[in-house]
Amino acid sequence: MLVTIPQCPAEAGCHHGAVAVTVVRDHVTTARSEPDRPIDVTVTVVSWNSAELIAQCLRSVSGCDGISVELHVVDNASSDASLDVLEGYAPPFPVRIVRNATNQSFAEANNRAVRECRGDLVLLLNNDTQVAPDFLGWLLQVLNTMPRVAAVSGAIFRMDHPDVLDVAYLDIYFGHGLVHRRGVNALPGNGFDVPKTVDVGIGCCMLMRAEALRTVGLLDESYFAYHEEVDWCFRARKAGLLIYRHPYARVWHRGSSSTAPRTRPPSRRPRPDRPQLPNPIPLSWNPVRTYLGARNAVRFVRRHGSWRRQAYFVLSSLYAVPLELLAIVLDREEDLKIGVLTYRRALALYCLEAETGGADASPTVATRLRALLHAPKHLFVSLPADVRRAHAEGATAELVEHMRGLADGYHDRPLPLERLGLK
Repeated sequence: MLVTIPQCPAEAGCHHGAVAVTVVRDHVTTARSEPDRPIDVTVTVVSWNSAELIAQCLRSVSGCDGISVELHVVDNASSDASLDVLEGYAPPFPVRIVRNATNQSFAEANNRAVRECRGDLVLLLNNDTQVAPDFLGWLLQVLNTMPRVAAVSGAIFRMDHPDVLDVAYLDIYFGHGLVHRRGVNALPGNGFDVPKTVDVGIGCCMLMRAEALRTVGLLDESYFAYHEEVDWCFRARKAGLLIYRHPYARVWHRGSSSTAPRTRPPSRRPRPDRPQLPNPIPLSWNPVRTYLGARNAVRFVRRHGSWRRQAYFVLSSLYAVPLELLAIVLDREEDLKIGVLTYRRALALYCLEAETGGADASPTVATRLRALLHAPKHLFVSLPADVRRAHAEGATAELVEHMRGLADGYHDRPLPLERLGLK
């Protein structure tokens, strides 16, 4: 199916000018009317089996006015109509389209585009994003006024809940999961409406200086996908440069669309009275992303962590993984996500729920005493049975992939692209 993209939406106010479309297909290049004009920003987009999404993304980019842009799109051997969409795209700026013969890594595909850019600034943009017409102006304002800033990211909102942040920025802490994701499901007014320097910007929309890319180096292609921006931002900060976030550069992100599963196990026991995230929106579910994130976290810690940080990563993972399993069995993953679930609380809740049949009412003193008395039976008989049941329901899929990722990262095994559905 061919998805059409208007050359210039009437409401966007696009600037019409010389247009060049270059298509590189299996090392054969064709081109039309290459313009001779300066380029402010090179936008790089990597596409893989995302015809509908890439259409919406490119349409939103076409709405950016007043800035000289060139677009590099790298298609990683899509089997759907993505290439038809790209070749049928008639933009108001120069475009170069590259079709790879295989699904290369996200970092490798972006690096290919970066090497051929003509501008002084490079914007990494995910194909499952849509941008506000003025987003690029806010990012440019930072780089034009702050010479030590190597890269700046915007405010990343959820596509399915447009007023809620997907994530604001990342903090590196070298523990389990490698980073703390700040601003998940938060409103901008919850402390995320002020420009600031950060450890790591969000890679789905990050404007980078070409000079910084030459100084720091390109994205590390060994990551394939996820954490490549963590690695690059860490190297940039180590070189004395800054990473910035601007809350007015609005971007809407669908979130890991290339690796997202079609279905996820349903919540088994609704709990309306338990603690919630700042906005009670379902947590993301993506075992493939979890695998790649865990694998790449091991790679990052090995490459950049001292022996103390490596030991901390191992110990924190040994602590966190069993607690995650308890959260799954209890169906209290949100409690874990907001940091209110400890081993003591999890084990106490499990024993109480086993005693009361899962009722959420406040237990009496007698119920608590019975739960304590029967704790060995609950923990050594009932809990293993519930773990097996949760696994049979598919609820442990993310945790299993996380453990696989840690093991494969530690042993440096080849990436199982076919098993992950990425080939």
